[in-house]
Amino acid sequence: MRLWTIQPIKVWNEIQNYGVYRCNPVLTTLDMDDEYKWMIRKMVDRTGPPPEGVQYPVWAWYKQNGKYHKPDLRSARWGYGPGDEDYACIEIEMPAEKVLLSDFDVWHIILNHGLISETEEEDKKQEALFDAMDSEHQALYRDKNWERVFDISPLHNDWITRGEWTQATFWELKKEDIQSAKFFRTAGRKKD
Repeated sequence: MRLWTIQPIKVWNEIQNYGVYRCNPVLTTLDMDDEYKWMIRKMVDRTGPPPEGVQYPVWAWYKQNGKYHKPDLRSARWGYGPGDEDYACIEIEMPAEKVLLSDFDVWHIILNHGLISETEEEDKKQEALFDAMDSEHQALYRDKNWERVFDISPLHNDWITRGEWTQATFWELKKEDIQSAKFFRTAGRKKD
């Protein structure tokens, strides 16, 4: 499976020096709250346990704007880091069984602790049902509902867009998984 991950140059250097990159929880910019821990549990269920010493997954792109291609670095340079930093867009070939794909847009519903629905009507019904539950049943319902993030089939209506942006998670990035890399500098902030 072809994937692309955009990482700070220090990650590229780590792979070159040690042959592998594993997400360092101390250095990550992600806030590993309950939603990320939920994704980690699903990775264990679907791809197996992490290697010894690995806590968090590496994130990559599988599809952007409905197309399977490397990220457009002209726009990516504006979206990563605080600016004036070196990054690498790393093209990877990874066995499909080691990767968990999920919908990037729907993932943001989870990050906002919401419920996933395909229509406004379904959303209203779910909210009413959910609000009538005790907290234990709400947790079970939410867990089941969030599984819908793994449906990456295209759907476009006035309520949801799904299948345009697909993210990938996997436990570690090994040097032998790398096909190529493009290097770029993030856009600097305009000084007053």
